[in-house]
Amino acid sequence: MTEVRLGLIEFGKALNDTVTVPGLGQLPGGQVSVGRATRGARARLVRNDRVLAEDLRLGIMLRKKFLSSELEPRTEAGFLRDVFVAVGRRDIVPGDALELYADNEIGPDTSSQVGVAQVHAPGHSFLTGFHAQVRQHEGTLRDGALIGHFRGGQVIGSPMRVLGLSGPAGPIPEVPAGQYATALLGFQCAAPPMPGDMLAVYPEADREYLEHREGIAVVHGVNLLGDGSAVAAVEVPEQMARNVLTAGSLARLIRPNGVGMETTSTVVRTGIKVTSLARGNMIIPAGSGTGVFTMGLSTQDVQANDVVETYVPAPGTRADQQLAPPPLPEAPSSPVDVNTAPPSDLAALPGMSPERAASAVELRQRQGGFADVEAFGVAVGLQPHEIVRLRGRATASRVEQRGTGIRQLDI
Repeated sequence: MTEVRLGLIEFGKALNDTVTVPGLGQLPGGQVSVGRATRGARARLVRNDRVLAEDLRLGIMLRKKFLSSELEPRTEAGFLRDVFVAVGRRDIVPGDALELYADNEIGPDTSSQVGVAQVHAPGHSFLTGFHAQVRQHEGTLRDGALIGHFRGGQVIGSPMRVLGLSGPAGPIPEVPAGQYATALLGFQCAAPPMPGDMLAVYPEADREYLEHREGIAVVHGVNLLGDGSAVAAVEVPEQMARNVLTAGSLARLIRPNGVGMETTSTVVRTGIKVTSLARGNMIIPAGSGTGVFTMGLSTQDVQANDVVETYVPAPGTRADQQLAPPPLPEAPSSPVDVNTAPPSDLAALPGMSPERAASAVELRQRQGGFADVEAFGVAVGLQPHEIVRLRGRATASRVEQRGTGIRQLDI
């Protein structure tokens, strides 16, 4: 299964920013602004367009009862509902967002362990789910750590987050080897913990952020090209006016699975490249603000109503180290001279055809040549994104404009 975006919880929009839960402390309050919140979902913490953490788990989700201040656990919460959550991060503040998702193909790295704790006395609470008194055998168990649940050497369920740690005097940030503490697991457990079970601690790199989200645009129309790429007319919505679209950046395509504010969406492609960008008839390296852009994409798996999400992975992250998508066909070793090449060579250029090549030769003979490659592209009717693709594949030798004696230089 590819990634499915389930919903978004935005903090700072709920009626209450926090709520105090006995034995757990304060939980941040947020509002479901897109889709639905489902307990147990994986989550990313997003702050100021940066993904700070992923593989969090929505382990506890509480709501206030109707016309009451009393809390109750919830397995789901719909659009515009206020919820209080625990995901394994204590630093969630107003303005942050939790992006909820499901993905059975790409998960955290569980190939090694940096600590092991043994369950001694498990327990359960109606409000906050499972907890267990544990003894740390090796390494250190930290609040928010990514852990695996093992029984008899076999893993049970998916990786979880430690939602809280407490000692005799109250909450603690970590448990060193040889010490006891109570670990809060919430409703993440695939099976109730039992005495003798082991909790393996998985390593995680200490990074400031994982990726920077540059911009969002909605696809309105698509033109498929012969080299396996596509050109799309995209629009940046009003609420994304501060975002930036950049030629050369990475992007993912997100496809809605229906209509309405509670629908999910699927990430159908990731790691594709924005090959070109234009606004109006002007080729631009980057664009900001709202409005319509013409965007070249290194995939043809794109359709109307898809969302293009551009991003920059943080250096050293898994996404940054992944191989780039298959490149577009490489330019020939010797660029085609649009002022001397025969029609067959002109027809082989991006965006060209035998008919356009014949027209180009006729124009070249009539006006004595083209001042530069861009002038050639405009003269034969190429669109801005097509002219961009001529760079490195075409050149224009010196020409003398008839009747002026002025010679133009190569580009």
